[in-house]
Amino acid sequence: MVRPHLKHYQVVGRATPTENNAQPIIYKFEVFAPNFVVAKSKFWKLMRDKAKVKATHGDVLSCKVVKDKKIAARNYSVDLVYYSQKCGYTQMNKEFRDVSKSGAVSQAYNDLASRHRARYQQIDVLGVKSIPNNACRRPNVLQFHNDKLSF
Repeated sequence: MVRPHLKHYQVVGRATPTENNAQPIIYKFEVFAPNFVVAKSKFWKLMRDKAKVKATHGDVLSCKVVKDKKIAARNYSVDLVYYSQKCGYTQMNKEFRDVSKSGAVSQAYNDLASRHRARYQQIDVLGVKSIPNNACRRPNVLQFHNDKLSF
């Protein structure tokens, strides 16, 4: 297993307080990025899209790495969207087996780069969740569910 090139960040921010809005809403987004600078950039992209707040009129309150509670092999379902000039936006769900969320998302980015020629900036991760063995559908994940499996 290759070390993941992305880390899982939790970025918290808000619009800058003004006279009209002294208590702005605080937003928290979880992003996957190689470092905290890119994590904050992805956060501001989400803030522009969802909350109509630009980086010039906002504050980042915290940006920290999220560690997984327990390191164990799990099945992850990654929901993502990527943009292609030929077809527009394409939404998909992919399954991966890894020991961390950031590892599963790194696998998803590598998979999209190889199979769909999607660049890092064109991919948006919508959600990552751990799924039980009986919910898996993809053969590349199902092959690891055998009890007699040994390496």
